Amino acid sequence: MKILALEASTTSAKTMLFDTEAGEVQVRSRRFELGGPDAAVRDGDAICAQLLALGRENAAGQPVDLIVLSGTWHGLTLRARDLTAVTPVMEWPYTGAQDLSARLRRDDEFTRWFHDRTGCMVNASYPVFKLLHLREQGADVAGRLALDQPTLIFARLTGEVWTNASLASGTGLLNARTGQWDAEIIDRLGLGDVVLPPLHSSTATAPLTAPGAAALGLRAGIPVLTPGPDGGLSQVGDLATEPGEMTFSMGTSGALRIATRHPSLSPSLSTWSYRSPVGPLSGAATSGCGNCVDWARERLFGADADYADLEPLPSADAADLPVFLPFLFGERSPGWQDQRRGGWLELQPHHTRAHLYQSVLEGIVYSLYHCYRELVAVHGAPRRIVLSGGVLSSPTWTQLTADVFGADMEVSPRQHSSIVGAVRMGLQATGSDMRHPAFDGGIPEVIRPRGERRDRYDAGFARYLDQYARTAPPEVGP
Repeated sequence: MKILALEASTTSAKTMLFDTEAGEVQVRSRRFELGGPDAAVRDGDAICAQLLALGRENAAGQPVDLIVLSGTWHGLTLRARDLTAVTPVMEWPYTGAQDLSARLRRDDEFTRWFHDRTGCMVNASYPVFKLLHLREQGADVAGRLALDQPTLIFARLTGEVWTNASLASGTGLLNARTGQWDAEIIDRLGLGDVVLPPLHSSTATAPLTAPGAAALGLRAGIPVLTPGPDGGLSQVGDLATEPGEMTFSMGTSGALRIATRHPSLSPSLSTWSYRSPVGPLSGAATSGCGNCVDWARERLFGADADYADLEPLPSADAADLPVFLPFLFGERSPGWQDQRRGGWLELQPHHTRAHLYQSVLEGIVYSLYHCYRELVAVHGAPRRIVLSGGVLSSPTWTQLTADVFGADMEVSPRQHSSIVGAVRMGLQATGSDMRHPAFDGGIPEVIRPRGERRDRYDAGFARYLDQYARTAPPEVGP
């Protein structure tokens, strides 16, 4: 059997062609060409076309038997019934609803009620608040389909406007306990006239239509699996689906996700509770990670600077660094302050570009460690942590992460764990074992923390927390 996996990530189109019998894996990726200055607002049909074109290249001349899909949580596009675009796709970094969300968060009763029902926080990243923002701006949302990028791609391929509870758990409109659209949330927020896609199983399929087949250069009728969120699929890809197993991805954004037996909510409202395609997840996510490193590289050293040349700059012995708050794109976990802003604090005349760059790497890790401590307070220390993402291309940053967390980090051997997760879901949907020798086997590399650095990073984290507390954004007016 040959499985074609297609993923629309935050920045790139990715495809994998997997031959289950030969164990051969063929991966291609390509950065999206975006038509505007704001990468958080995208032409959903252009993204779909670029992904399908890449899939066509990867599957050329191959007899594909199954298509599986992966994409981002939290996107929103309004569509007419015929899928004509009413709005672009507003992805997770879109902060247009930040003022609205800040006003709503002033109502503690509403905030706790919403979190308790959905597992989500009142924050601009969630589609439910993007919908409210659009309506507040005068948009007519009545009768419009509310979709995300993965659901749109599935609809373009199959003609069916379906989603599943895993993808829908990141909308703020799904009940965390029942796994169904939450009628009470929809009614209280006055969104009953918005059309939400029917929920189907994570292993449900629909046949590839003739137009979809033409776009991919394949035959019509191939089953297409309902799409999954890349975060949830990473959990499946790294086989971290048993309670207490955590995946930790440091890519464009950062996320920590721990598998749980039941939906689990934080009393401090600092974490979220979504669903992977195979079970509940508790987690925390940050908007600033690799995107902040890219920003710092370009502004400190120039857009042409090579990361390999920057790798030797950080020094574990460097003291008295500036404090960097990685909220250039607002804050999600743990404080959920969309209006929070980032930058350097405690700058001194002797600080060099190398100091600034190292403080960015450390500030990002401190932010994620802040999230980790909130998760540990609810669930206890994880049994296992699997680290993945662009962080692994920097041995210095990887070791720094283990040192700050004070925990062993198992390095994911899978460069594209979310796509592997989509393939595993395809194997499950066809009655096969999720495990496969092409993806599994061998002893994983483990990064161990250096205990001698503990005091230095504890002091750095304390400084970070102090500046985090001092820079909380003011409340907005009614």
